[in-house]
Amino acid sequence: MLLCFTLINGSGCKKSVEDTTGTLIVNARDAVGTSLIGNTIYLYNNQADFNNNIYSKTKVTDNSGQVRFENLNPAVYYVDCDFTNTLGQTVTIVGNGSVSAGYETTITIKP
Repeated sequence: MLLCFTLINGSGCKKSVEDTTGTLIVNARDAVGTSLIGNTIYLYNNQADFNNNIYSKTKVTDNSGQVRFENLNPAVYYVDCDFTNTLGQTVTIVGNGSVSAGYETTITIKP
């Protein structure tokens, strides 16, 4: 009887941990919608950091032109990416997304 109580008591009372972070998924595209593969996406924690070019994280786009910034606290995040267009010019694309706890936010940045 004591063994049964110990097993029930020890295994049935786990406190669930609420997800307090979210994910920002960024799709980078050129002017005609082609995925930008192998380009660096810069993540900024707020508009002031974005304005002052103080990024917090970087990731390189995958084969679909996408990156995932995970475990972000709820807030509005800003991103940018430089790429070279077909004319050999450097183009900067920018965007922002609001991250909520427990959710994925997807944005697409393009010229």
